[in-house]
Amino acid sequence: MKSRLYMILTLVLASCADRADIVCHRVDPLLKVFPENTLFMATPDTLDAAANTHVEFQFALHSDAHVKDFTVSCTDLKSSDGFVIPSPRCGVVGYVGVGDAMESPAHDVLKSASGMFPDPILEKDSYEFKPYTTFCPWLTIYVPAGTPEGVYTAEVVMKGRTGGKRFCFREKVNVRVWPVTMDEPDFPNVNWAFDMDHCMTLWNGGVPVERFSDLHREYLRQLYSIMSEAHQTMTMIPIWNVVGMKELEDGKWEFDFARFKEYVRLCQDAGALDILQTEELGHRLYPSWESPMSLFIPKLVDGKVERDGVDPDDPRVKAFYSCFIPALRSVIEELGYIDRCYIRLCDEPVDANAASYCHAAEIIREYWPDMKVLEACQTTKTVGALDTWCPQLNFWHENYDFYKERQKLGEQVWFYTCCYPRDEYPNRFIEQPLLKVRMIFWMAQKYKADGYLHWGFNYWVGDPFKETALPGTGTTLPAGDSWLIYPGDRKMLRSIRYEQHRDGIEDLTLLRMLAKKDEGAADAIVNSLITNWWVYAGKPEDYRQAKRWLLQELSEHRSDNL
Repeated sequence: MKSRLYMILTLVLASCADRADIVCHRVDPLLKVFPENTLFMATPDTLDAAANTHVEFQFALHSDAHVKDFTVSCTDLKSSDGFVIPSPRCGVVGYVGVGDAMESPAHDVLKSASGMFPDPILEKDSYEFKPYTTFCPWLTIYVPAGTPEGVYTAEVVMKGRTGGKRFCFREKVNVRVWPVTMDEPDFPNVNWAFDMDHCMTLWNGGVPVERFSDLHREYLRQLYSIMSEAHQTMTMIPIWNVVGMKELEDGKWEFDFARFKEYVRLCQDAGALDILQTEELGHRLYPSWESPMSLFIPKLVDGKVERDGVDPDDPRVKAFYSCFIPALRSVIEELGYIDRCYIRLCDEPVDANAASYCHAAEIIREYWPDMKVLEACQTTKTVGALDTWCPQLNFWHENYDFYKERQKLGEQVWFYTCCYPRDEYPNRFIEQPLLKVRMIFWMAQKYKADGYLHWGFNYWVGDPFKETALPGTGTTLPAGDSWLIYPGDRKMLRSIRYEQHRDGIEDLTLLRMLAKKDEGAADAIVNSLITNWWVYAGKPEDYRQAKRWLLQELSEHRSDNL
């Protein structure tokens, strides 16, 4: 018996110890690891979580030789009482290029000597890595609702070949589950989803996808599903290349909403359509930021209906919208969204074109008086045209008192981030620390936002892995602004920023749960991380301490939920 145990132990040690050319470190998943990094701070092997939330682990491996046939796997997580959390999703963090560094960066902007930044999460059967490169296995654990409290442990196995030798690392990961179950997130938020031809072509390995084909529908199903996984509650449904439009001889219009309804059904099935948002009805009349606003009317181009922006006082506008808006309203009512629908008119009005925006809204409201309008905006001069404000984060900051007054009057105030703001504000740029993505939602709780919007969920162009700043725009659209996920081989790939976006909404949901029980305690926890609009937590350990405090407070209030 002893000899058998000795042989087994010898085999295990032989398989896992012969790895002179490669080292493994445990790294906090809130830290970005660059391919040239080799030294890391010590990181705890236990992370805290509530039931119905996610938690991640990250390791960093560095080899002086070529790594081949690398795989990462993980067992189920088990507690001492025999309860089980299913095994996590396992992948490896990929590296992408940032050709144009953003202007006006914050003090903590990240720099890469190689020009490569970590972002996509690759999920393959095996991986291969060049010599002198650090690469990071990534684990995403979902703690199911109803999971009993306790410490759950799993074993991560990372193995492959390097320098002609096999290596194997076995590491333990622990999740401490608190006696708290997160409510289903209901914080209104939207990332705009895109199914333009160039986006679908990248997803399909460079082969164009026929519009409205089964493959197009599969693309939409995957897109809406990954949005739902990140707790998106509202999705923008396209109009102009989806709704059939035909002008009749008497000047009236005929519409076919069959494909519009199909988009809605696909989005509903994925669970990403608690609230419906329409594609915009107009834009700037001229290519100038301060240009007056236009409204779109259809025009026939090469047998296809396209949109044409014209002056709102053009007689063709009323001729079209007097037919279209009642038809659109009727379809939205039929679909059951009449009280959960927001119309977009003209994106991002500013002071210089606020009057023309209000005029466009007045024209549309003639045919839908109780229409709800939500707009990304940078002006306070659209009172009466908007009932749901969505200022850019820095504009919300600069006009905070104005927006608090609008909330007192019963109007909602969302906020948005996009290519701006920069400087010290949190955003989702690749060149920023990961923690900033989460801080967006802690800031939402501190300043009592009613919702959040970001324009770029998957606006892929060029090669999204080689250049993440939108090509041709210089630093107008910084790296990561245009997409949060990546195109795989007919699949959608998450990113480490996507993970933090999802987890940030989960944090916000827990904070809102506590605020219902003890608003003062919730405020104190938020204030421990968020000092003001520009000053907030920069270290993962500060965040983890606040998260532990949050779970402890919720645990003490759990009797209120019984």
